[in-house]
Amino acid sequence: MADNTATAIVDPHVHHWLPSSRPWYPLMQERDGARPSTLGDLSRLAHDYTAADYLVDSSGYEVRAIVHVSAVSRTGTHLDELEWIGELARADGWPAAAIGTVDPAAGWTSIRADLDAQRRSPLFRGIRVLRGLRPDSEVTAPLLDYLRRHSLVFDLVAHPRSMPGWAEALRGREDLVVVLEHAGWPIAAADFGEWSAALALLGARENVQCKISGLGMALRTLDGAVQRPWVLRCLEVFGPRRAMFASNFPVDRMYGEFDRLYDGYQAAAAQFDAADRSALFETNARRVYGLLPR
Repeated sequence: MADNTATAIVDPHVHHWLPSSRPWYPLMQERDGARPSTLGDLSRLAHDYTAADYLVDSSGYEVRAIVHVSAVSRTGTHLDELEWIGELARADGWPAAAIGTVDPAAGWTSIRADLDAQRRSPLFRGIRVLRGLRPDSEVTAPLLDYLRRHSLVFDLVAHPRSMPGWAEALRGREDLVVVLEHAGWPIAAADFGEWSAALALLGARENVQCKISGLGMALRTLDGAVQRPWVLRCLEVFGPRRAMFASNFPVDRMYGEFDRLYDGYQAAAAQFDAADRSALFETNARRVYGLLPR
């Protein structure tokens, strides 16, 4: 195992949830008739997961802050989720920030009001839309312009075949902060080459960062040797100052342990100097998500 205590971490992709008491997660709570998932049986995730659980998983590592990314799958519950996340943060300081969401089918007037409401939370840093937002959707242009105007982060869910469209949609919006999440979701790629070429299109947009995470969902393992070609390609395209490592826990916890994942990240980052390694594990996430050092 690597010297974990030597690496300070800000983890910019963690999900907190309470399926035991909140009916916000039908994709994992409905055993019968649930939507099929490429991840397999989502009921395996139907256990509560908060900062206390995460800190057990990451024990031995110097995790200084985490960013919660909206995890609800029931339409209309994300405002309740953000309020609950705020309660957690007020109680013990975790998480340090939150990425919310919107319903892309709601229409722009409703989406704008929704965003205005989320901006009242001091934790709110931006949004991701897990499903239903295409680069040519009617609401995409006003949504991107709203995020840019209010200096909010767009955590981009793009798959290899949608990346060209997103690269075009981002043209002329160079001051919008974009984070391509889960390394571009190669779970949907036909092969490494297709994903790699699509990744380069977004990498050419200098305002796009890459969140290296979620590879366990595609590869079904957190083994660093298996993930290494994918991680190295992300680092080649985006460089150490436009990339950040993240856990995607507890989702990727289905495929291995935190130490195996982060040991693999440390091995991949060993090619860089100390400042660049710090950028990948901590300072890039602090800059992008507006987190002051403790």
